Amino acid sequence: MALPFSPAPKEPAMTRTLPAVALALLLAGCHATAPDSAAITYACDDGRHVQASYPDTDHATLVIDGQSHPLHLAVAASGARYVGDNLQWWTKGMHEAWLAPLAAGETVASAPGVACRGG
Repeated sequence: MALPFSPAPKEPAMTRTLPAVALALLLAGCHATAPDSAAITYACDDGRHVQASYPDTDHATLVIDGQSHPLHLAVAASGARYVGDNLQWWTKGMHEAWLAPLAAGETVASAPGVACRGG
């Protein structure tokens, strides 16, 4: 007895699995880390307040006087140093930091900067 239809030929397992694996890899590469909502507010010796958040291990975002400053991780002998937007933010732990302006062409601030303490 003949069947009224022919079953579809079976695809090799590799053919069915490959698109799923490719999609998983593509989505993993597009994964964005959610920003850290627990920003730390620092009081600086010059009277300013700096709100710092760390969306991932390579970036910091500072909010100073209502203005957002995105920074990226830079080489430091001690602590974590972030630079960008003409600023240097150097932290030691989560409660001590130093804010300094970066002059044009500088990668390490030559200005003395100001100490900031988080709470």
